Amino acid sequence: MISEKTYRPKAPLNQFVDFIWIGQAPELNIESNHYAALFTELIFNYGNTFNVDGQNVENFKNKYVHQIISGLKTEPFQTKISGIYNSAGLILKPFCFGFLLDKLGTKDFEYLSEIIYEFLFESNTPNFKKLESELENIFCKIQLDNDLIKYEQFISKKDLNNGVMQSFNQSIEVSQKNFIKKFKKHYKITPNQYFKLKKVNETIQLIENNKSYNLTEIGLQSGFYDQSHFIKIFKGFCGYSPKEHLKKFQR
Repeated sequence: MISEKTYRPKAPLNQFVDFIWIGQAPELNIESNHYAALFTELIFNYGNTFNVDGQNVENFKNKYVHQIISGLKTEPFQTKISGIYNSAGLILKPFCFGFLLDKLGTKDFEYLSEIIYEFLFESNTPNFKKLESELENIFCKIQLDNDLIKYEQFISKKDLNNGVMQSFNQSIEVSQKNFIKKFKKHYKITPNQYFKLKKVNETIQLIENNKSYNLTEIGLQSGFYDQSHFIKIFKGFCGYSPKEHLKKFQR
């Protein structure tokens, strides 16, 4: 039997971490396919096998813990868990990948592995609040880049349609080339790929929240200019068509 718990941190940590999760089972064997989601994930595996296969995945292993950073992707990816399942993770804002990559395998991450185990696994009841306090001390030292903040605010307020990227490029002082370089360092994909990923994730939410919606209407509502464009981009990120996703969700 699998035991799973989640916790949503409050400000200021929620600038970086959307939620914290813990999962345990004496024996678990799972292979799963996932669509390209709109977050970075940091996983600490204290059990047997936990593999993430796909783009922008980094690993560090020692005899005590397996640390995994899984960033944004432009195509589907797979996870495989086998044996003793004893893992915890942080679902983070997309831009956290660059910061985490610099810390992977360092003493900071060694300390983080220790406190996650202490607060989430050593007692019968996970102490998320104590862990939240410790995480604040780590994450809230990060200096957020103003151009990246501006980009996130820009596309969250605009309709996700063609021309948004051009409008944004005209609103910042750095060159488009330098902005793309800076963006890729933190997000591991280009601004244009992120823009498409955001649209795909929005359509997934619309499909799952409105099962009676016409898929053509959903594509247009999310900023795709025609049905073929919608299907092509969606299939590239998810590995299947919008229609197939709707059928899977309805089942």
